[in-house]
Amino acid sequence: MHRHAKGAGLVAALAATLTTLIAGAHATPAAADPPSARRAATAAAAAAAAAAPCGLSAEQVHARAGGAVVQVFSLDINPFLVRNRVRPSYGSGFVTTDGYVVTNYHVVADAQTIIVYPGAGSVEATLVGFDPSLDVAVLGARDYLEWSAILRELYSGGTDADPEAAAATSGGGFTGGEAGAGLEFAGGEVRIGQDVFAIGYPLAIGRTISHGIVSGVHRVLPRTTSSWLAPYIQTDAAISHGSSGGPVLDDCGRVIGMATLIAGRGEDMGFAIPASILQPIVRELVATGHVSRPWHGLYGQMVTPPVLALLGVPWDKWGDSIGFLVETVEPGSAADRAGLRGGEFPVGWGGTEFLLGGDIITEVNGVRIDNLDVALRMVRSLRVGDTVNLVALRDGERIEASVTLEERPLIERELETYRMPEP
Repeated sequence: MHRHAKGAGLVAALAATLTTLIAGAHATPAAADPPSARRAATAAAAAAAAAAPCGLSAEQVHARAGGAVVQVFSLDINPFLVRNRVRPSYGSGFVTTDGYVVTNYHVVADAQTIIVYPGAGSVEATLVGFDPSLDVAVLGARDYLEWSAILRELYSGGTDADPEAAAATSGGGFTGGEAGAGLEFAGGEVRIGQDVFAIGYPLAIGRTISHGIVSGVHRVLPRTTSSWLAPYIQTDAAISHGSSGGPVLDDCGRVIGMATLIAGRGEDMGFAIPASILQPIVRELVATGHVSRPWHGLYGQMVTPPVLALLGVPWDKWGDSIGFLVETVEPGSAADRAGLRGGEFPVGWGGTEFLLGGDIITEVNGVRIDNLDVALRMVRSLRVGDTVNLVALRDGERIEASVTLEERPLIERELETYRMPEP
């Protein structure tokens, strides 16, 4: 089944390439540049092949990817406490192709000691970088020679490679420069209903694989004020405590997300950070140790008709009043310096809490903010140093503001989220 499905995808990609090349050959010189057409066709074919399903079974996915999934244990000792001063934590992680282990920040938050268990032996790890805003951490090995020896046994069944030379080329990662030991990130769009596999160490009982589907995408969960920047993938593949940081894989064994959350009051509801968001964060953490992002410093949600009704806005003015409701403003942030105002009056509606009384942002840099997708695209397009021009409604009156974005600092109160025991 695997060979047939993969072969069909490659045949389709090859057919698309040949069709494009034939069409290019019959085109006039003015219509297209043949080398450019060939490059475009080759890129399209490669993209089609990369997105093609493989149809691997759970057994085959585990055989291909399971060896790169590790258990992560951390220990935090708080010197300012007497009771509950020792806080152990455990979770999962996976080795990337460049030799680092990726996991959730909450698995290693505040840890003085981090140990990685690849299934054979153990190795002490260091924190290469972390992003508390989106709950991501990257680990490297303290002893490259020890880790290299473990991986030789795990992945190649022994090798004659010189461990000292491998360590010298590891770049601070885990694989010691050995190829084939890490997992690839998947490209392309995640589709609702596609098969997925979660591998991790739930309840620390041992490496486990579960099979499910993508139940939903673009799930925004109110965890931190930055959570809306990274909507999750939802899956019904079994994810439990201890699975955090483990990979969620497609049927080719490629990473489409990282298991991060489970629903406390639901069944078969796990959530993963998408690879499209995770991969650039990992790349930046490896390069710099932190993620540079602009500090807009506000949190809220889109105004809905029920909210407009609560605010007493006449229905014939609802169209002009749709926008992003500012609920909280972080002190010292760009929103604070721009003079934006957050809400003061908590109101519950349909299980959702709103803080009413804040400004409603209707326009950013000339773009009308009339739905969440537009708001997300706008925020993600902003960079440190950009000047932002805002139009907002305050008590029904139009206001304007302009502010330059600074880099978001490490905010201590945000870290408290990861020091609280999980439900």
